[in-house]
Amino acid sequence: MASWMKRILSAVAVAFLALGGVTASGAVGHAEEAVLIPGATVFKEINPLYPLIAQTYPIIGINFHDDDHPQLVDYSQNALASDRALRNGVARAARVVDEIDGPVVVIGESMGSMVASRLARTLANSAEPPSKDDIRFVLIAPPEAGVAKWFKVGTFIPLLNYRVSRVPESPYHTTIVIGEYDFWADPPDRPWNLISLANAVMGMAFVHGPPIAAADPANVPKANTTTTTNSAGGTVVTHFVPTPKLPLTQVFRLIGVPDKIVDQADRILRPIVDAGYRRHDKPGDTRPYLANGGIHRNVQAQQQARDGAAASVSKKAADAPKRRKRVRDREDRRLHQPTTRSTDRRAERRRDPVSAESTSGSSEQPE
Repeated sequence: MASWMKRILSAVAVAFLALGGVTASGAVGHAEEAVLIPGATVFKEINPLYPLIAQTYPIIGINFHDDDHPQLVDYSQNALASDRALRNGVARAARVVDEIDGPVVVIGESMGSMVASRLARTLANSAEPPSKDDIRFVLIAPPEAGVAKWFKVGTFIPLLNYRVSRVPESPYHTTIVIGEYDFWADPPDRPWNLISLANAVMGMAFVHGPPIAAADPANVPKANTTTTTNSAGGTVVTHFVPTPKLPLTQVFRLIGVPDKIVDQADRILRPIVDAGYRRHDKPGDTRPYLANGGIHRNVQAQQQARDGAAASVSKKAADAPKRRKRVRDREDRRLHQPTTRSTDRRAERRRDPVSAESTSGSSEQPE
């Protein structure tokens, strides 16, 4: 009997494990797979540094997926032929995504984010667009949300063979990750602020690339995360990752200058750096800034300043009669005060002539 019961229990256990194995296998098969699209480089085929750079690609968006074996999109990445590289990247990435059976997260960094956003638009406009539940996108350090905004849409930049665009909108869930002071994704709005500009240029080395690619959204302050819905109906979550130490002074830390000294320099320089960014402007600030290929001012702030000035002038004009009356009253009191005193003395003499004479006499000095 005991032997028979053991066989039954063993069979049940095997069946349970088999069922569990099938369930687990199915879960893994339908888990979200990650597709990584790296940023730009130059002379990829002959660049001696490229193998070292490529070693950092697996960390792209590492905190935005759970895939142990993400797929890397191999495309030209040519920064000097950007538009061609973007087309090549979209075609290559589309093939990779098409071969995946199940949910996908496409993560692009820098130029890779430009490829990813164009892929989202391409898929949305295709004959059989993927479901919103089947694909999402993560754009890390997107230049088209940063430095490209200095220029008008459609401006051609010959050095890069690139025609300026903005981040395309799509119906798919999109996460945007921007590192503070990253020249490509967070350049100053006032590049004539040379301290702010130099800090952002140094941000290309100390914020852009691996540092922002490995950013963890769990460490981003809630106040730095926004959620919006674009015109295509897609949800866009933007994480603005703070940079505690100025990139401009990081080189001094690297050469061994004590942190205490560099921190003091940071405290002095940060207000100057931040003055180059509109997000730090106080209400009513009308300083010019660069956007869309031109110099602009905060129109609302200008209007507020005009309204404030007009209100001040109106108040002064309304108060002018009151001020004049107060001045006249003071003058009248000053002029009439001696006369009133003399009248009081004469009245006192009439009431008590003897006392008045003695008082008058006592005030005379003896000879």
